[in-house]
Amino acid sequence: MSELPPYPSQPVPPGPGGQPSPAPYAGPWVPPQSPQWGPQWSGQWGPPPGYPPDPLISPDFGGWWQRGFTIAKRCWRQILALQAIVGVLTFTVETVSTAWQSFATRDMDQAAAAGDDPALITLFAGSGLVIVGTVVVMIVSMLATLAAVRIVVEAATGREPDLGAALAAAVGRVGPMFGWGLLAGLLIVAGLCACVVPGLYFAAVLLVLSPVIALERGNGIGRCFKLFHGDFGASLARTATILGIVFGAALAGGAIGLIASLAAPPATASTGAIIAAAAVSSGVSVVLSGAIRLLTDPLTVTAYADMRARIEPLSTAVLAHEAGIR
Repeated sequence: MSELPPYPSQPVPPGPGGQPSPAPYAGPWVPPQSPQWGPQWSGQWGPPPGYPPDPLISPDFGGWWQRGFTIAKRCWRQILALQAIVGVLTFTVETVSTAWQSFATRDMDQAAAAGDDPALITLFAGSGLVIVGTVVVMIVSMLATLAAVRIVVEAATGREPDLGAALAAAVGRVGPMFGWGLLAGLLIVAGLCACVVPGLYFAAVLLVLSPVIALERGNGIGRCFKLFHGDFGASLARTATILGIVFGAALAGGAIGLIASLAAPPATASTGAIIAAAAVSSGVSVVLSGAIRLLTDPLTVTAYADMRARIEPLSTAVLAHEAGIR
């Protein structure tokens, strides 16, 4: 083959085989190895110049908010299916629990007025059933939360989220989530009892516990503190926004539940009215909590990605690999 003349701005002259072939496609950007397994990280985060922005990691609050909404539009159906399962169980347990408490209060008031002893055995038996139901709801809620993490990551890659695969992957992490979740709950309660501010601080720090458990291994609570303090200002802005959404929905649901309970006081209301009030209160609470999860689940995962990207190399490709998405 005859050699071709150099083309304009050719960096090297053509060789015996003709013009040099273009460089092969390098594929999507994957960050270098983390410091503990490879070369020391330079501290710069995000894709290098020339690569498109990462779909999960954002440099500022506006980017985080926009990414959360974008991913929510892609995976709201799968998250809604998860919340429907949790909602049915929660509605059943909360309705039974609320109605039972109203009946127990009425029976104890009537027994006290008549000078009789209340039926404590029935009260304790009902309380035991409610506790068992609450534990079941807690486990199913954790399963749905872990599955939502994988769903969000898979949606960020541009794929259609696989609900079955997400649930299957979440089953293996329910145990660690249950253990670390209980410790996190105790820590938050202790902070609230000591002073409200420490409790709110712990709630903000531990907000990303579910992505940590779903995608990583090790000390879940310690990892949350490390991520949160990697960039305190950015972490606080994101977690405070999510907690504000959650608290706002909780206040709205609580107000409606209070109105329902006042409309059907246990001492004077009929059995049907008490059950109806309990159903309305539980239904509103379940609908509000499930609705906000369509947004807060993507916001939580993107907040976790932002926190982690500020202390170590990270991309959506890395998170997809850790989530088992192939």
